[in-house]
Amino acid sequence: MTQINFSVKGLIIKDQKFLVLHKVSPRCEYFDLPGGKMKENESAEETLRREVFEETSLLIEPIRVLHQWDFINNDYLIMGVIYLCHLLEGEIYLSDEHDYYDWLPLNEESIQALTPSLAHAISRLNLQNI
Repeated sequence: MTQINFSVKGLIIKDQKFLVLHKVSPRCEYFDLPGGKMKENESAEETLRREVFEETSLLIEPIRVLHQWDFINNDYLIMGVIYLCHLLEGEIYLSDEHDYYDWLPLNEESIQALTPSLAHAISRLNLQNI
């Protein structure tokens, strides 16, 4: 039986740039958005606040859902949503899960640097209206 997980990702924008994280892995060739899997009895917004803080030490406020995304392979399925987030405060200190971060321009070219499932979902948005 395939395992199904629910995940929440945050699009954090500052000065027309968005935050991306790079996972510590020799196989990882793409950037990811901050976020992660939901725990039992946790709302999507609580998950996002917790995951962003754990991964970056930033405090954020989810504003609204932008789009849904999914990732499917032979062993598991991840279904998720992407929230637009307001950066409240903090300085970035990465967890051991990531080796570096960047603020990329909010444009189609930069979106393609994300994992394919996230890039596909975000490319459907009108980036000028975010």
